Amino acid sequence: MVNLRDFDLNLLVIFTNIMEHRSISKAANELGLSPSAVSHALGRLRTMLNDQLFYRTAKGLEPTDRAREIIVQVEDGLSHLSGAISAQQQFVPAESKRVFSMQVAGYVSGFFLPSFSSRIRSEAPGITIDILPFSVSTDSPWDRVDAQIRLTPGRLKPKAVRSKRLMADDIVVIMRPDHPSASEPMTAELYASLPHVKLSQASTGTTVIDDSLAQRGLERHSALIVSSWDPIPDVLMNTDLIAIAPKHLLSLDPRLKNLKSAPLPLEEVVFSFDLCWDQGSETESGHKWLCETIVDVFNAQTRDIGK
Repeated sequence: MVNLRDFDLNLLVIFTNIMEHRSISKAANELGLSPSAVSHALGRLRTMLNDQLFYRTAKGLEPTDRAREIIVQVEDGLSHLSGAISAQQQFVPAESKRVFSMQVAGYVSGFFLPSFSSRIRSEAPGITIDILPFSVSTDSPWDRVDAQIRLTPGRLKPKAVRSKRLMADDIVVIMRPDHPSASEPMTAELYASLPHVKLSQASTGTTVIDDSLAQRGLERHSALIVSSWDPIPDVLMNTDLIAIAPKHLLSLDPRLKNLKSAPLPLEEVVFSFDLCWDQGSETESGHKWLCETIVDVFNAQTRDIGK
């Protein structure tokens, strides 16, 4: 039996990250360590377990048979340990004074946040929810936020974080009913040629529309860029600007019912909205409550569509 007093359990955390990413540098980035520190830790673990654990291939690091044999037990052990510690710090929503920080894609914040705030006030009146913009930085967001409701281009799920799909939706182009181009077929060329009002990248966290247009050799003119969805319907009704929106939003925002809509002529573009969080936080009871509440509120809002 190994004497645990002589064994650094942090090495097992590093081991599981290397197993997940098959890369020293990616594991280092996930853990906030330098690649040399992760390499040094792997060397110590190899000595302690008397096995190479990983070997290099053209596709990255591949685990040895011994590594594959112990990873399940290691992950189970770390999960039980994390759960045991969290159990000593049970979260009581009605008594908590905690501050949670979130990022919420602008397209859904208008219908999600009012109901979410009402639920929080009812269940946890002492809690503060701090909504932050999406950063354009390449740094990990998880030093700053507890959860994201994120716009993920396409139907693929985001990588490197835990996630739950909340909704996948087609995109429509919207304009006032008497817009000069309202009766024209909506093509990619027409779409790009018209002046746009759009949400900022800090509000959506993506540039997928502009990227898709660029692949066709097209570029749109963004006449107005705003940080929230709220003013867009009124801007559309009083100008010749156009915008895009998830199709579900036509039913959720009553201001859109009088607008003209047409399918976005970029067939490959689909908006998926995902709840994302750092896997290192998911066993903590307060974080679990936050994510479960987000899912409940979002589902309650979207299942009423069309009723």
